[in-house]
Amino acid sequence: MLELKAIEGAAVDAFFHHLNDASIAVMAGTVPHPITPDWVADRLARRLAEEEAGTAAQRGLFEDGVLVGDVSYFTDTHGHIQIGYAISRAHRGRGLASRAAALAIALVRDHGHTGPIRAGYAKDNPASGRVLAKLGFLPDGEDMVPSLGRGGDMPVWSVILRGDVHLRPVQDADLPALYRHQLDPDAYRLAAGGTLKADVATFAAHVRAAVAAGADFCTILHEGHVAGYLAAFDRDGVREISYWLGRAFRGQGIAARALRLFLDRAEVPADGFHARVALDHVASVRVLQKCGFAQVGTETGFSQNRGAEVQDGLFRWPAA
Repeated sequence: MLELKAIEGAAVDAFFHHLNDASIAVMAGTVPHPITPDWVADRLARRLAEEEAGTAAQRGLFEDGVLVGDVSYFTDTHGHIQIGYAISRAHRGRGLASRAAALAIALVRDHGHTGPIRAGYAKDNPASGRVLAKLGFLPDGEDMVPSLGRGGDMPVWSVILRGDVHLRPVQDADLPALYRHQLDPDAYRLAAGGTLKADVATFAAHVRAAVAAGADFCTILHEGHVAGYLAAFDRDGVREISYWLGRAFRGQGIAARALRLFLDRAEVPADGFHARVALDHVASVRVLQKCGFAQVGTETGFSQNRGAEVQDGLFRWPAA
């Protein structure tokens, strides 16, 4: 399992040996070569102070308990958030760089930063450019930055990530925005189910009760902003999925991207995941179809939100 953890205890020595590598120093602006244990201790202390100030963070990249690299983010001189990552020499060539960069993006979002994310890579390191391009980064110019590892300026390509979608377990701080998103009678009419919650406290109690009953309740972030939620819960003997986006976030493919993320990570029940949606809610049907759900039936029932009978499509994933 690949995960990010704080660099502390025995991991500090492993981090020293990881960074004390000329091949990392020449690609990083702020790492000289060689380094000393004291240099590492000072860097970690500075990063911790910066994290407390909300401007940067550094984590070890661990695979089954072994440090195989590091990821970080920092605030550049223009006030932009930039990510960085490095894979230890012995662990390169296994696709870890792409996963490390993705974890760096998640770290930025988990720490509450919003807006585009930037990165830079040395012009003589096209492999890093390919990693970032796979994650959706686009060209954003070029620059010259000081490099301690090179002893002079390093020409770099600048890239930017816009419109990223991230899922995280719902947090109390998300609930007011999620409550405001559900204050949309037109959306309830389209959905044909559910009830508007009277206030934030009522909505929060509903979410907490669902989580306590075993629901996976995730906040959907778009560029770090609370865009909506995705939930999986038990109903009528199956694991059912539901999602909701605020009006400003609809029509951009966010729901489908969030659902794909969820399906990629989730433990799939024996009977798969199920969903139900009013068949005349074309946009929602399209989200399910894009993600590989197949319609397996229909069900007609009375909708309080519409004051009429509505035909729901019953969907399942995987389709087979």
